[in-house]
Amino acid sequence: PPAADAEWTQHAVYYAQTARAWMAPPPLECPEHADCVPYTSIPPAAAHTSAALSSTARDQWIVSTGGQRVAVVQCDAGHVLQFPALTSRVYPLVPQCVRDVPTEHRVRQLVAVMLQECQARRGRAECQMSLMEQARGLRAQSDDDEAEAIERLGISSTDLHALMSRRKAPRLSDDEFDALFRLATAELTSSDAVSAFELAYEDDDDETTFYVARDAEYPPFCHIQRLVLRAVVGHVPVLLGLIGAGILSFVASRRFGAYRAERKAADVLVGSALSRLKRQARRHYVDPALSPSPAIPSLQLRDLLLLSTGTPPSSSTDVTQVYFDPRARSSVWERVRHVVERNANVRCRTTAVRGEPMRVWEWIGPLEEDDDEMMSPFSSPQRI
Repeated sequence: PPAADAEWTQHAVYYAQTARAWMAPPPLECPEHADCVPYTSIPPAAAHTSAALSSTARDQWIVSTGGQRVAVVQCDAGHVLQFPALTSRVYPLVPQCVRDVPTEHRVRQLVAVMLQECQARRGRAECQMSLMEQARGLRAQSDDDEAEAIERLGISSTDLHALMSRRKAPRLSDDEFDALFRLATAELTSSDAVSAFELAYEDDDDETTFYVARDAEYPPFCHIQRLVLRAVVGHVPVLLGLIGAGILSFVASRRFGAYRAERKAADVLVGSALSRLKRQARRHYVDPALSPSPAIPSLQLRDLLLLSTGTPPSSSTDVTQVYFDPRARSSVWERVRHVVERNANVRCRTTAVRGEPMRVWEWIGPLEEDDDEMMSPFSSPQRI
C-alpha cells in the first residue's frame, strides 16, 4: 500500500543518513597557534583541495564552500600554514601553523638595527647636554618620563619607519616590510632594552609612539667624557676623602718640615749664643777697659744673630726660611732662650743698660782658649 511504501522510504532515508554520518570522517579541530572562525561548516574534502587556494596567503587557511572562498584559520604572528603531505579525501588532515623561520630571522635583523638606531639617537641627545645635566642623569640612573625628555631622547615611530624603509632590500615589497616592521616593533618593546611611550599633541588627535632606549651608544670622544664623568660622580665620597687626606698630609708635612727647621736653627743659634757669651766674658777678663761688661743683653744678641745680613751657606738652606719669617724667628728664639737660660754656665739677670732695664746673659763657666774668629750662626752647634 502507499502508506507502507512511504513509511519504508522514511526508514531507508534515516538508515542511509545514519550510515553516512557513521562513515563520515571526524570533524576537523582548530590547530595550535591559530585563530579559527567558529560555527563554520568545513567539508572534510576541503582539506585536500585548499592547499592551492591558500598559496597566496601563507598564514590563512582558505576553503571553498558553496562557491565562496572563506578564511577559516588565521595563524598567529610569526607562523605560517603548512599542509600535511598525507592528507586525502578519505582521511583529511588539518593544516598546522608552524614557525616562520626565515621571517623570524629577518625580524631579528630588523630589531637589531632598530635597537642600534634608538641607542645612537639617545647617545647623540645625551652628548649635547651640559656636564651638569649629564652628572644629574648619572646620579639618578633612571629615565625621565616627561614629554620633553622623551622627545629629546627617543625617536618617533614615523621617523623610525622611514629610516628602516630606506635600508630595506629592494626585493622586499612595502607590504612585506610593513608586516616585518610591525613584528619587529612588537618584539622590540617586549624586551627591556627599549620602552615605548604614547604622546598626544593638541593639534593632532592621534597619539605618537616614541621609542626610548634604556642604554645609549656614544661617539668615541663623548664615550671617554662619560666614562670620566661616571667615575667622578660614582666616587665622589672617595675623591673628597682623598683630597682631604692629601691636604692634611701636605699641611702636616709643611708643619713637620717647619718644626725640623726650627729645631735645627735653634741648635745652631744656641751654639753661637754660648760662643758669643764665652768670648765676651774672656774679653772682659783680658781687658776690662775695652769690654766693661761681661754680659750681653739677650735682645741685642737675638738681633745680632737672627738679623744678620749674611746669606746662609748652601748646606743650611732648609734653615734659611726661619731667618726671614718673623713668626718663625720668634718661635726659634724662644727655644734658644729656654735652652740658654737653663744652662748652668750662664747666669741670667735684669740690669740697666744705658739707662734701660734689660735681661742680660753672662757666661760664668770656665774660659777656655779658642780662636778669636767669630763663630757663624750657621756653623755646627756646640752642644754643652
